[in-house]
Amino acid sequence: MGSARVSRADSGGSPESSFPHFLKGKKFGLQSFRRAAENGTPAACAPQKRVAQATRLSRPATGRTEWKERPHWKQTFRNIRPLSSLRATGRRSGQASGLCYPFNCRAMSKLTNMRRIVRYWVMIGFLSIGFSSRADVILDWNALALDCIRADTTSPTLSSRNLAILHTAIYDAVNSITRTHQTFRFQLHAPTNASPEAAAVAAAYEVIADLYPSLAPWADDLYDSYLASATPGPALTNGLNLGWEVALLTLDSRNNDGSSTEVPYIPSNDAGQWQRTPPFYRPPLTPHWGFVDTFCLPDIEPFVPGPPPALDSSDYAVALNEVKALGGKTNTTRTTEQSQIAVFWSDFSYTAMPPGHWHEIAASIAQSRTNTLEQNARLFALMSLAQADAAIVCWEAKYRYNLWRPITAIRRADEDGNSATEKDAAWDHYLASPPFPSYMSGHSTFSKASAQVLTHFYGTDAINFIATSDSLPGVVRSFSSLAVCADEVGMSRIYGGIHFQFDNVEGKLCGQKIGDYITANFLLENDRLPLLKIQTFSNQRAVLQLHGRIGTTYLLEASTDLTHWKPIYTNSAVSGGLIFNDLRAATNQMQFYRLVEAN
Repeated sequence: MGSARVSRADSGGSPESSFPHFLKGKKFGLQSFRRAAENGTPAACAPQKRVAQATRLSRPATGRTEWKERPHWKQTFRNIRPLSSLRATGRRSGQASGLCYPFNCRAMSKLTNMRRIVRYWVMIGFLSIGFSSRADVILDWNALALDCIRADTTSPTLSSRNLAILHTAIYDAVNSITRTHQTFRFQLHAPTNASPEAAAVAAAYEVIADLYPSLAPWADDLYDSYLASATPGPALTNGLNLGWEVALLTLDSRNNDGSSTEVPYIPSNDAGQWQRTPPFYRPPLTPHWGFVDTFCLPDIEPFVPGPPPALDSSDYAVALNEVKALGGKTNTTRTTEQSQIAVFWSDFSYTAMPPGHWHEIAASIAQSRTNTLEQNARLFALMSLAQADAAIVCWEAKYRYNLWRPITAIRRADEDGNSATEKDAAWDHYLASPPFPSYMSGHSTFSKASAQVLTHFYGTDAINFIATSDSLPGVVRSFSSLAVCADEVGMSRIYGGIHFQFDNVEGKLCGQKIGDYITANFLLENDRLPLLKIQTFSNQRAVLQLHGRIGTTYLLEASTDLTHWKPIYTNSAVSGGLIFNDLRAATNQMQFYRLVEAN
């Protein structure tokens, strides 16, 4: 259906002392400002006020909040940027400040130096390569978003959310002009001459500047580079206006999605329960993420796996002994290549994180296949949506089952009641375990969801591509199959000593289901619509799924002879489709259905 799941937890009401440290104090006063004034635009060139504008929803904030009208675009763009009418003076609520994953937080000076290095690299790229010689602006802004994730050390969960906001805003802005596919959330009226490229740029600029206010100068640089090569005129003006409007609506739609909800985590020392792991013993990362509203999934329960194997089971013993043999720091059967694979896909602090790693893969494939702007808008929107919902489902499983990491399990194997496991108090993992429960693997879930989207998008798994790594600069791995790559990523966590094999298997199964569901039900091609599917026939009823052009009213009709049709349901099409339960299906020996536009 595409409607967001209601968050199952509200902020407040719990002692702050029980919250993870990175969830405390994340609400900031917000203050608006006019970009033209900030950049010293002369009064005669100052933009005029917009007559009709999108309304920002109020946000909880402490301190003083000012509300100002958003300036209108003018054809002189040099000092006018489509920044949000609300800009956080600090970080946005829900953004973990100074979070390092999974190593200890480093000195702020080191973070500052990293930002300078990345920004220098970004600026060199902008100056040496013109927009016209690169693939398209969506890949440029996607690359910038990944640089922001690196510099800000955004967690894997929050980075998946941020990328989904970015790419759904870009997609809806572009699709509002082209109208070739279903919208995701917002389809605005667009003048016939609006530029899809300009719309994508404005939407991306607004989202990145809003989500990463401390890195907004990077967005300024990329935006200025685009304007320097763009042709002034109505197409540019209208495209920028539309992109900005869609971005604001998209950001507002996720304001209260539960990503900044604070929940207590109550530790347990029982056998099988997650414990903080050496060498850093970090607190649990985003234990609330299972409560975040989904982007696409109407309900997460069909996607959450069952519990992991019992501690005294043979399946558990096999998995523990496997990671014990392959994932140890010393006395291991791991090969040199397997050690490289573990580090190559580790995606720890100051990297693009697991979702971003697949964005880089998708970008390289998109470039090699010379995707159009519209194709990239849809591809990255679908993949980001799958990753974002995969994070929510995966983290629900992690904290629902709260399974200990292999290092804890091996050092306390005498407590698991399993005669096939043996305690090794000196065993150490090859890579430092991330600060959250083991079951199921986030890397496996992200990877299979991403691989499934790419497979459906291109119609084949057999794609030749290369992958690079932030963790091993200069090392390149080559693949001829998306599934093989996802399998390698999953195994990398066993080689690193930080996951069991069943973490990997269940993560990939979950990611595959999410990738399949989202590509089958969202951003469908309008020329294929309306589309009617019989999902199941059980309990004497038929469950039908209806897809159509968003906002168009359709009639669902039934017949027993293909001659006489009777309307049984009517509604307007929505993103993700409509579900209809026909309880009368069992009363007829045979029944046919069709979906037609209402007059």
